[in-house]
Amino acid sequence: MCARGATARRVVIVGGGISGLSAAVRLSQTGLAVTLLEASHLGGAASTRNQGWLHSGAIYAKEAPDYARVCHAALQQCLKFCPECLEPAVPAMAYLFSRPETLVRSWTHAWHAAGIHQSEMPLEEVFAALPGLDRNRVQHAFKLPDRAIRLDVLLAHLAATAQNSGVEIRAGTPVNRLQRDGSRITGVMTAGGEEITARLVILAGGSTGFAMAAEFLPHEAGSQPEVELVALKAHLVSSTPDVGQLPFCIPDADGFNHLPHPPSSIFGTGRWERTAQPDDQTDPKQVGLLRKKVREFFPGLAADTTSQAWAGTMMQALQVDQIGAGGALWPAVIDHSRHAPRVENLLSIFAGRASLWTRLAEQTRQTVLSKLDTTPADTAHPPWAQ
Repeated sequence: MCARGATARRVVIVGGGISGLSAAVRLSQTGLAVTLLEASHLGGAASTRNQGWLHSGAIYAKEAPDYARVCHAALQQCLKFCPECLEPAVPAMAYLFSRPETLVRSWTHAWHAAGIHQSEMPLEEVFAALPGLDRNRVQHAFKLPDRAIRLDVLLAHLAATAQNSGVEIRAGTPVNRLQRDGSRITGVMTAGGEEITARLVILAGGSTGFAMAAEFLPHEAGSQPEVELVALKAHLVSSTPDVGQLPFCIPDADGFNHLPHPPSSIFGTGRWERTAQPDDQTDPKQVGLLRKKVREFFPGLAADTTSQAWAGTMMQALQVDQIGAGGALWPAVIDHSRHAPRVENLLSIFAGRASLWTRLAEQTRQTVLSKLDTTPADTAHPPWAQ
C-alpha cells in the first residue's frame, strides 16, 4: 500500500511520547500537515523511563543556574497547560539535607537567584508525613515546587490537543525503516508494508529512533559532530505499601529521592550511568546500591515489603560542555543534513529531561520552519503558553 499522494507534503513524526506529541502540536499549528506514528500506544515506553517527577530546576540550581531557570519556566507552562496531570493528594516536594556540614545557605541562595520559590519546612512535619524516616538523617527541610505527575494524563491531554490541531495520530503502527533516495529521506516504511512519503521525517522515538538513524550518524574521518549521542541508564526501586505521601529529594545524598504513587513508593537517585547498549536491563550492582540507600533512610522498613526494580535508558544528544554538567540534560534537535555523511529531510529530537518538552517543541518548530523555508501560520503562542 502506498500513500504518496496523500502524504508527499507531510511531516512524519516517529514516536508518540511527550516529545513527538508536543512537536506535532506546534508543527500543525504552524500550518504543516503532520502524521504521527507510534509503534504501540501513546507513551508506551514512558512509564519505565520516568518516575513522573516534574522538575522545578531546584536540584540543578547550584551547578547549572541557567538550566534551573529553564526547568522552572517549563514546570509553570506544563501546570498551566494540564493542571489535572498532578498526582492527587501529593504535595510539592520536600528538599531534605542529611549532612550537618552541608552549607544549606548556598542552596537557598541558588534557588533565590534562579527565581524558584522556597519555604522552610518544620522537621516534625516531615517526620509526621514519613513516619519510617530515620530522624538522625535529616538536618534541614524546605518545600520546593517540584511535582509528581501522572504521565498518562499529560499524554492524553497532548494527544487531544494534537488531534484538535489537525494532527493525524496512528497508534499501533510500528515503522520498520526509513525510505531513502540517495542522500535524501523520502518517507518511512511501516511494519505492515505501507510506504508513507514525507517532505520531512522526525525521529522522536528515543532508542528506537536512534537505531533507525544510526547509519546516518557522523563517522567519516575528520568529521566533527556537534553533539555526542549518549545512552544513559537510571535505576528505580519501588516498595509496597508506600512509606508516606510526601515526595522528597536529598541533594547531599546523591540526589536520593522518593515519589509516592499509591499504593507504592518509588525511589531513585540523581545518577545516570552511561551504557554501551540502549536497553532496559537492570544492573544488580546499581539495584543493590539503591536498595541499600532506601534501608539507610528507612531502617525499619518491613522485610516483607514488596520490592520491584527496573531500569530505564534514554538516548541523549549532548554537547561536550553539557556532559556531566550537574545532570543538566538539555533538549536537542539534530539536523542530519549538517553531518557527514549528509542526509537530507531527517531530524532526530531528544527531550533531555522529560519536563522540558515545551522547550523541545519550540526548538523543533524553529528548526523545521528554517529547513522548509515555510511562512508560519499566525499561531505565535503554543497552547501551553496561552
